[in-house]
Amino acid sequence: MNKWILFSYHVARSSQSLRVKVWRLLKRYGAVLFKNTVYILPYSKEHEEMILWLCKNIKDSGGEASSFITESLDKEQDDEIIKTFQELCDREYCGLIETCESFIKKVERVESTQGLTESTVKGYRKKLLELTKMYAEIKKVDFFQSPQRVLAEKKLQRLQEKLEILPEKSGKEKSKLSKVYHVKDYLNKKWVTREDVYIDRIASAWFIKKFIDAKAQFVFVKKNARVLPKNTIPFDMYGSEFTHHGEDCTLEAFLKAFQINDVALQHIAEIVHDIDLKDEKYGREEAEGIERVIDGMCLKLKNDNARLEKGLETFDSLYAFYSKEK
Repeated sequence: MNKWILFSYHVARSSQSLRVKVWRLLKRYGAVLFKNTVYILPYSKEHEEMILWLCKNIKDSGGEASSFITESLDKEQDDEIIKTFQELCDREYCGLIETCESFIKKVERVESTQGLTESTVKGYRKKLLELTKMYAEIKKVDFFQSPQRVLAEKKLQRLQEKLEILPEKSGKEKSKLSKVYHVKDYLNKKWVTREDVYIDRIASAWFIKKFIDAKAQFVFVKKNARVLPKNTIPFDMYGSEFTHHGEDCTLEAFLKAFQINDVALQHIAEIVHDIDLKDEKYGREEAEGIERVIDGMCLKLKNDNARLEKGLETFDSLYAFYSKEK
């Protein structure tokens, strides 16, 4: 018979954050709720240590928790417990399978109608990486070889094979930027953009200050302003040269315009893209946290110059981090 760890706990209704934390940890461990009474995990030394740690945390937070190690009484009971684990994982695998099937159809549709670009293929491969990680997370807690695992693995393999044969480029991506840009031509300039600056405009202003002109000045106008201040260079505004082009956000357009090849900058540009365009093109895990920081800053600071001042510090810190990483 199999050996099991049984776990039960009680947390006050007022401790909602603790309740959510415990639920997430149990899900991460792969524990299942058996007959709506106790959580069960197959016994291992690692699982025992995790559950003991969880019990201590719950008790330290004012809750109650107990754990036991036991064996099934008979094979029928063993099979019933195993089936519960398999059904839980099968639901996760089925969700992954449906996502893979929809993704394959999307790739084939775009390939046959719009045509594929280098950036599109790159985005697809990042999505494949996300799905592969998702499969690995499910497999990690699939203790009893759930029936749907094989099909999920085949769907991922089919998607991988599909993306491997895609051309790196299907048609040249033409930039709408009109010329070759040189930093020396943009010194001591005044730049203009829309008021209520947010992630892309803040990041672009930081790029201008750090990589083009440390003395650059910025002015802000209404969203639909038809007349711009004289002798200013617009950015992130409709019709301007330095704005969104194709699938690129404004910061990405700046990097291409001035031909800046910097790994740390590329990391930042991908994060800004994912936050600004919300298309998950790069799948940057940091995007959600950084977006919250920027959201909080914008809620706190209504003045655009104040936002830029704090935003420049934020992006300086990000650049220092990614520069150290590389």
